[in-house]
Amino acid sequence: MDERYEVRPWFSSRHSEGSAGRALVLPGAGYTVDHPALFWACQVLAQVGWRVVTMRWRADDVAEAERRNFVEQGADLLDAEAGPAPRTLVLAKSLGSYAAAWASDRGYPAVWLTPVLTDELVADALRNYAAPSLLIGGTADPLWSTPAVAAAEQHVLELENVDHALHRAGDWQASLAALGQTLTAIESFATRAAG
Repeated sequence: MDERYEVRPWFSSRHSEGSAGRALVLPGAGYTVDHPALFWACQVLAQVGWRVVTMRWRADDVAEAERRNFVEQGADLLDAEAGPAPRTLVLAKSLGSYAAAWASDRGYPAVWLTPVLTDELVADALRNYAAPSLLIGGTADPLWSTPAVAAAEQHVLELENVDHALHRAGDWQASLAALGQTLTAIESFATRAAG
């Protein structure tokens, strides 16, 4: 097995059957499930009834040209090790958005936190996404651009003056408010995806 990847069940999902299905979580390059937006998003998904399974990877040496291959290899491993379920939801942050074409090919509904929309590979996959999706990003994030053309069942939450970590610089109250908006949107999307 490739030592760059580690699949772990989310701690609050370890003893849950996941009545809604399974949620596959792909982190950013340096933004893990221990960071606020992903930590709380995992908690929300578990509370809605998803069995949450997370990826931890070492991506610091992945060249730009290899990002999609690296992420899709991790997504394949996560998909296989998460076990079967009636439904699958993807939650991905930043680097994890390189799995957009992979998830679309499988028809998985997905939440894309701060997707790398400045990369045409990611942007094109999300424009043509084949399942319901939610894109969340901030206007102060240099990797975000407001989607000009959205897929049919795509929802976008754009947060004013919020950066790539979903923070508003120098304003913890506004940062918490942005996190609250993010989690409310994820909860609503994940509830609908649960059927």
